[in-house]
Amino acid sequence: MHAAAQAKFDVEKAKKWFFETEGLPYGYHNFLFGWMDTQRDNLPPALSNELLPVVMQMVSEIKPKVIDTFFIQALNKRIGNPGCTDLACVATVAAGLNMSIQDVIAIPE
Repeated sequence: MHAAAQAKFDVEKAKKWFFETEGLPYGYHNFLFGWMDTQRDNLPPALSNELLPVVMQMVSEIKPKVIDTFFIQALNKRIGNPGCTDLACVATVAAGLNMSIQDVIAIPE
């Protein structure tokens, strides 16, 4: 580390921050949302925008933990409802908010 940066660096503050945030889900939990930032046009042109929820539901039948980790937790955060454990619940809550799954995906975290 450069001497000027080293002089400013507070090791104890860094340790405190690390231990406060250690284990929090971040990174792969929301990596998909870096490019899924609009209601439409997130997928390559050959794929329909309506395909994503269908594929999510299909994958959730086989690997529910994967969909929970990569989508449901993030969508719950966006709709303010930590209780959903599947896409159907998220879709129902979103519909009550007059939103589609695509609308929820486009909400910035």
